[in-house]
Amino acid sequence: MSTITSMGVGSGINVRDLVDQLVAAEREPRENRIARQEQRFEAQISGLGKLKNALSEFGSTLSGLSSAGDFRQVETRVVNEGMVTANARDNAPIGNYEVEVAQLAQSQRLATSADLFSGEEDFDPKTALGAGDVTITLADGTTETFTLSENRSSLENLRDAINDQSANLRASVIDDGNGPRLTLSTTQTGEQNAISRIDVNADGGALLNRLGFNAADLGEDQDTSGGFRQLRAAQDAIVLVDGLQITRPTNELRGVLDGVDLTLNDVGTTRVTVAEQEGTALEAIRGFVEAYNELRGQLNELNAFNPESEESGILNGDSTLRGVQDQMARMISNPVEGMDGTVRALADLGISTQRDGTLAINEFRLNERLSEDREAVVSLFTQADTGIAARMKGVVDQFTGRDSIINSRTKSLEKQMSGLADDRDRLEYRMERIEARYIAQFSAMDAMIAQMNQTSQFLDNQLKALPGNNRK
Repeated sequence: MSTITSMGVGSGINVRDLVDQLVAAEREPRENRIARQEQRFEAQISGLGKLKNALSEFGSTLSGLSSAGDFRQVETRVVNEGMVTANARDNAPIGNYEVEVAQLAQSQRLATSADLFSGEEDFDPKTALGAGDVTITLADGTTETFTLSENRSSLENLRDAINDQSANLRASVIDDGNGPRLTLSTTQTGEQNAISRIDVNADGGALLNRLGFNAADLGEDQDTSGGFRQLRAAQDAIVLVDGLQITRPTNELRGVLDGVDLTLNDVGTTRVTVAEQEGTALEAIRGFVEAYNELRGQLNELNAFNPESEESGILNGDSTLRGVQDQMARMISNPVEGMDGTVRALADLGISTQRDGTLAINEFRLNERLSEDREAVVSLFTQADTGIAARMKGVVDQFTGRDSIINSRTKSLEKQMSGLADDRDRLEYRMERIEARYIAQFSAMDAMIAQMNQTSQFLDNQLKALPGNNRK
C-alpha cells in the first residue's frame, strides 16, 4: 500500500492513522471470513486423513484374517534335529511320521590325476597348456565351453574362466605336494547335476588335451577317466517316510510331507511330529475385536460432541464418517450369507455390540463355539466374498481406494483451499483501491481545509488593518 507522510498538514488531523483504521475496518470481516473457511477446510482435510488412516490400519488387520491358515499355527517336533530339521506351514495336517535318512545328497568333486603332468619339467600352475576349448557336459545335458588362448592357457587361467563364467561349477588349483592339481566341484547336489563328460578341442601336441573325462568309464573299481580322478561321486538323497522310499537331488525336501519342509542333515532314523498350537483361533478373533474397537474408538472421537463445553470432533455430523459408521455396524451385525447351523453371525460367537459401537466378547460362549464347530467359526471370517473379513475389507476399500469417497472429498477440499488464495489476492487488490480512494478523499479535504485556513487568516489580517482596529 502507498504511504503519504504529508497528509494532515493542512488540517492538523492524523489522516494516515485514520485511513489505516478505516481500511482495517473494511478488511477485517472479509479476512475473518476467509480465515474461518480456511480453518474449516483444514479441519475437514485433517479429519478425513485421520479417518482414512484408521480404516487403512483396520484393513491391514483384516488381511491377516482372510484364510483358514490365519486361524491356526502348527509346530513341528523332531526327536533328533541333528539328523532332520522340519518346518511346517499353517496348512500342514496334524500327524506323526517316521523318517529314515538312508543317503544324503551330495555334489561331485573331480581332481586331475596326480601324475597327469609329472613328466613335464618345472610344471607349475602358470605353465601354458596350449590354446583350445574345454567343454564340460552335465548329466542333465547342460554344456558349458571355456576358451583358452595361447598366452592364457594355464591351470590358473582355466580355473579363473570356469569360476567367472559358470554357475554350475567351481574350480580350484591345489598343490598336494606332488605338483599342482585342478579340482572341479558341482555347485548343486544330485546325480542329475554331475559332470558326465569333459571334451577338449586343441592342437594335437597341446597339454590341454590331457584334461578329458568320461563318467561312463567309472565303475566300482575304477575312479579315474582321462585326466581326472573322481574324489566324490554325486548322489541323490534317499529317505524313507513311514516306509515309502523317496529320492531327491537335494537335501532340502519339499512335498514329501504335506505342508512340511524337511532338511536332511545326517543318515539315521528319527520321528517328526506336527501338532497344532492351542488358542490360535481364539487369539485371532480377539485381535479382530481389538482392531475393530480401536477403529470404532477413533470414529467416535472424530464424531464426538460435548453438550456442556459445546466442543465437537473435527468430523462431527460429517456424512462420510456417518456412512462409514453405518456400514461397519451393518457388516458386524448382519449374518453371513451361505452359513448354516448355529454359527451365522458374530453374535452367535458371543460377540456383541455395546452402546458406543465397540464389541465385547463372551469368552465362555466363544470357546464353546470353537470346541463345537471350529471350522464353522473360521468360515464365518474367511468365507470368500461374504465372510466377515471379506465384506468389511470391501467397506474399507470403498472409502479408502483410489477413487474412494474420502479421496474425492479431500481433493475437492484441497481445490477449495487453493481458491482461498485467490480470494486473498482479490481482497488485497480491493483494499489497495479502497485505501487509494480514502487517501484521495482525505487529501482533497486536507487541501480544502488548508485553503480555508489561509482565507480565514487573510480576512483576519484585513480586519485587524482597519482604522478602527488600530486604537490604543
